[in-house]
Formats: sequence, C-alpha cells, structure tokens
Amino acid sequence: MALSLATKAQIHDWYKALQQHVPDFIPREPQRQMIAEVARALAGDIERHLVIEAPTGVGKTLSYLIPGIAIGRAEQKPLVVSTANVALQDQIFSKDLPLLRKLIPDLTFIGAFGRRRYVCPRNLAADGVSQGDLLLFLDDPLAPASGAEHQQCVALQTSLNNASWDGLRDHYPQAVSDPLWARLSTDKANCLGRNCHYFRDCPFYLARKEIENADVVVANHALVMAALESESVLPEAKNMLLVLDEGHHLPDVARDALEMDGEISSRFFAHQLEQFRRQTALILSQFRPARPPQLSQETRLQAHCDELLALIGLFEQQAEAYLPHDSVQGEHRFALGVLPAPMSEAAAQLCKLSDRLRMLAEFLLADLGEKTGKHDIVRLRQALLQTSRIQGFWEATSRLWRLAALEKASNAPISKWLTRKQGDNGAQLFLHCVGIRVSDQLEKLLWSRIPHVVITSATLRSLESFARLQELSGLHERNGDRFITLASPFDHRHQGRLVIPRMPMDPVMAQEADHIAWMARYFRAEWEKASHRGMLVLFASHRALRLFLDQVTDLRPHLLVQGDKPRYRLVEEHRRRVDRGRTSALLGLQSFAEGLDLKGEWLTQVHIHKVAFPPVDSPVILTEGEWLKTQQRHPFEVQSLPSASFNLIQQVGRLIRSHDCHGEVIIYDRRLLTKSYGARLLAALPVFPIVQPALAPAAGASAQPATSSD
Repeated sequence: MALSLATKAQIHDWYKALQQHVPDFIPREPQRQMIAEVARALAGDIERHLVIEAPTGVGKTLSYLIPGIAIGRAEQKPLVVSTANVALQDQIFSKDLPLLRKLIPDLTFIGAFGRRRYVCPRNLAADGVSQGDLLLFLDDPLAPASGAEHQQCVALQTSLNNASWDGLRDHYPQAVSDPLWARLSTDKANCLGRNCHYFRDCPFYLARKEIENADVVVANHALVMAALESESVLPEAKNMLLVLDEGHHLPDVARDALEMDGEISSRFFAHQLEQFRRQTALILSQFRPARPPQLSQETRLQAHCDELLALIGLFEQQAEAYLPHDSVQGEHRFALGVLPAPMSEAAAQLCKLSDRLRMLAEFLLADLGEKTGKHDIVRLRQALLQTSRIQGFWEATSRLWRLAALEKASNAPISKWLTRKQGDNGAQLFLHCVGIRVSDQLEKLLWSRIPHVVITSATLRSLESFARLQELSGLHERNGDRFITLASPFDHRHQGRLVIPRMPMDPVMAQEADHIAWMARYFRAEWEKASHRGMLVLFASHRALRLFLDQVTDLRPHLLVQGDKPRYRLVEEHRRRVDRGRTSALLGLQSFAEGLDLKGEWLTQVHIHKVAFPPVDSPVILTEGEWLKTQQRHPFEVQSLPSASFNLIQQVGRLIRSHDCHGEVIIYDRRLLTKSYGARLLAALPVFPIVQPALAPAAGASAQPATSSD
C-alpha cells in the first residue's frame, strides 16, 4: 500500500502540532528526513526493510511514532515498537506516547511485558511463601517469609484490589526484592492459564486483552521474538507494523534462542526420569486420561527411560575424557563446534528420546486442562503445575540435544563446550551450545513474515560501515533492504574535544596495573581541578574497575560505582550532587555507555579506560574465529575491530546529548595514535579536535609538552 496524500497530510499536521506543544522545540532536517523515510518504509514504498542510524539529537522516537501511528490507522494495523530493554520500553510508554496523546486525544497504547514482570495473583494470595510456585521440583523445601515480606504482600494485594496498581513490577512505587518477586511472579511453566481461579483478574492476561485494541504496543526484542515463534501475545505478523529501536541488539537476542545449556550428569537425569515416571503413574491412576499414548504404559515408559539414561551415561563417559582428571572444575571447547562422531550420534538419539517425553508430557498436560470441574481442584492444580514444569524441562532438554547434534545454523558452526563444577551432591557436568550466526532464524521469524520493518538506533555502524550488522542480521541491499545514516545535528568540533593522554605504555594485560595507576593519577588531577562537576568513568572489565578503586581509596566515598545501588539510583544521586554544585563521578562498565542520558553540566567529562576489544577467551568468540579462518577471513578485522569500534562510538556518544552540552572525552589508550587501526577507530567517531597532553611527571622525571591536532 503506497503512502496516500491523506496520510502524508496527517503526518504533517501532527508534526506541526508537536512544534506548538513542546517548548523550545527545534525542527531539524535529520528528523524531517527520518519521518519521511520511516513513512515510506512502513507504507511499502520501498522493496523490503529500512535500517536507519539516527544519531543522538535527531529525535528518533517521535520520528517513527508519528508516521507509524498515522500509517497504522490508515491500514488498520497496530504499530509494535520493540526496544532492547525494559528501561527504554518504559520511557517510550511513560514519556513519548503521553506527549503524543496531547496531539492525538484518542491515541491508545499499551506496554507488552514478559510474564515475569507481572505479579501472579495466585501466588500473591498465598503470600508468595507457603503456596504458589515455590516448589520448582516435587521435593523442594519451602522458603519461609519474613514479617516485612508478609506486610509488603498485604500492601501489594491492597493496591491490586483497589486498582491503584496494575500488577507490573516496574509500576509499583516501592522496591520489591528479587527473592520475594521470584515467589510472587510466575513463568509459562508454572502458569495455569484458563484453569486458574484468578484468570479473569490476572494482570498479565488483562494486559494481553488491551493489546488487541491498541494503536501502539511497546514491547522488547526478546518478547517479540518469542511471540513470533509461538504466534501468541502480539498481533499476527502480517497484520502489524514493526519498529525495532536499539536494533543493534537484535542479533544477540536472536542468538539467545540458539543458546541452550543444561546439566547432563547421569545422577541428575536419573532424578528427572524417576520424577516423570511417578507423575505419569499418578495422573493415570487419579485422573484416568482417555486414550493415553502407548509410551505412558509403565513397562514401555520404564524401558524408554532406561534407554535414555544409558545414552546419557555413554555421553557423560565420553565427555569426561575431555576434562581434567585432577580437578573437579574443568572446561573443554570442541574446535569448530564439532563433536566426536560417537557423541554427536548419541546427542541425535537423545534428542529423539527427549522429544518423545516432551510430547507425552504435553498430552498429559492437555488432558489435565480439560478436567476442570471434574476433580478435586487442589489436586488438579497441583498436578497441572508439576506436569507443566516437567514438560518445560523436557522441551528445553530436547532443544539442547538438537543443537548438540546440529553441525551448523545459518551456515555457520554452533559453538559447543563442556563445563564441570562442584555441586552440593558432587560434581556436575554441563553442556553448552550457542549458534554464532542467526541470520537464517531472523529471516524465518522476522524478515520474511513482516512485510516492512524499521530497524533504528543511535549507533548501528562500526568503522563507518553497516557490514557487521549486515552479516549478523542477514539484512542487505541485495535483498532489497535500504540503509541510511542521518547526519548529527550537533557541532562536535565546537562543543567538545577528544583528549588522548601520552601514556607510557599500552593498556595490555601484562601492564594493566601500571596503566591503571597512570590513569588514576590523571583522573585525580582532573578531580582536584574541579573544572568538571559531572564525570563518567568507563572500564573494559570489573577487574580494571577494582584496580582503579584501589588507587583512589580516599576518593571512594565520593564515587558512584556500578553495583553499589541500582543504576537509576546512582544517576539520581549524581544529578543531585551536580545540581548542588558538587563534583560527582559515575564509574561503570560498557552497560553505562548505553542509555545513559546526562545533558549539560550533569556530564562534561568522560573517561574511557581503553579501547574494549571482545574477550579472547569466550568459547563463542573462539569458535567464530576458527570458522572465519577457514574462510580465509581475519578474525581481528571481522570480529574484534568492528566490535571495539561500536563500543567506542557508544562510549564517546555519552558526552554530547544536546546543543547545550560541552566537554571532553579522555581515552587512556595511545594505540589510537600508534597502531595502524587507530586512525580507523578515530575516523568513526564524531569530529572532535584531538589533544595529547603530557601526564604529570613521576618523581625525578621531566614533563613533556602537550600536542594537539584537528
């Protein structure tokens, strides 16, 4: 359907009204360009999908919401906006969409969150303690509740009953501890669905009903992928408009679907099989399902379980040969993800045997679901919960063995490795499988099913190229996809500068402690100058952060360090300190380089420990590197450098967030100037003037003059 004149006029009117409703709103050419491109894409005026990089300041959220809502109404399709995390999801839901509602009074929108984000009314009614979902297995011990937890449950129940709370954890005004929330929420395996006494008033299912009639549904990537795979929760794929914000995360989210791990110890499987046999016998005797599968017969099921357990023992024995004999702890990665033939054959057979148990559990579960009102409700619900958990276990197990038996996914290897660790009852053996490419999965679930998708983010390129994103996602110009980079609205040359101190060594592992000591000396000097009240210090690892803190113990009470409190609490305290005229520094890892929006004086100086290359000891990275070499491709060029460039762009991007922002970015990594790849990393950054100051001299040393360049 081409973009109609009426829809164009509607988009124009809403954008014009936006300028009148938002104080100090400045219409920008990149924003107008993005609105036009998104409108063309969603209306079907381009061949396939749109990938559009919209730097900070463009106003990308409103740039896709305005045309998306207009086209959605014209085509009678909901606009689904997907983000990478709950924080941005809630920002769109609580800030951007309420603003648009002032322009579009009848605008309806709903947030789609995962089941675990909602309270389970059944568990809450049980105080989340003595009943509910605490029994993850039949013989799990019950966890006691404190008086404070019980009182909080009472308050939660009151808020839910009087409709002052919608049951979403993020919308409750007080914090709920993770252990308590784990007992009050539920997951698919532990949800009774329509068989639950609380189904009609369940916050999760009430939210699902609202989704059907909303103009805009705000979700996250993991939920979208899961919904498309199961064809539930969200509108039908062909009847939705989809915008993937923070689209650079999508390949990682898709990879999660190709990532399975689980314990494969014989002792563990013997327990699971015995549990299944007991549960099957109980259901057959108490609930008498009609026409049960032959596998449910006691002798057949016993023989099936014996065969599966024997294969587990064989696989375990062969796996142990690859692990150290002098230590319980151990790890082994299979080169190129290739299992030895006997292990691969065993995995294929284990997949078939596990899948038959999954199907039996599904039959028992479906039969129990039809018996509501015919049996004792307490016994029936207990049987439903326990059978649902068993079905979930065998579904995950069959997927694990399926991945283990597969040679490739998306024409690339599947990384496979073993780990062994000490458990409460002895050694535990685990198998891990992760696909290193997901383009085929994305094509199957997304690109081929939804006619036109918009993929956007402030950062989608690395090394000034979309090549890495194209390889990981499967999107490409040759497939009809369109790639656009919008210009930044900021004048970086006059708003900031890039500082690369003349460090005496590279930030390599062998010299890490000395490098951190020099970095701490420079940071201390900047702190004592007090010319920047808002500071952000980013590290490549927890280890480097700890080493730095050891160097500045006297400043520790003044530093806001990742992990001390939830991030939003640290940011709130940082803003309060700066507003009161105090110097404040936030310290964190790469996660602090994304989604952190501190404008003006709240952030005028960013310190970056070093260029962060991917970890060289990651099994997935190592497998991908081996595979690239078989294709005569250099892993550093394909993996490491693009990843480092992407991270650096995000880190540097924390500084200039508006026309009123100013300051400097300090990168303690001389390799940007001394290595051949340094110029390529710098070329991908905003155009800042570069300054190379000398470090404060050590005792007995002479200072070096600073140099600068444009």
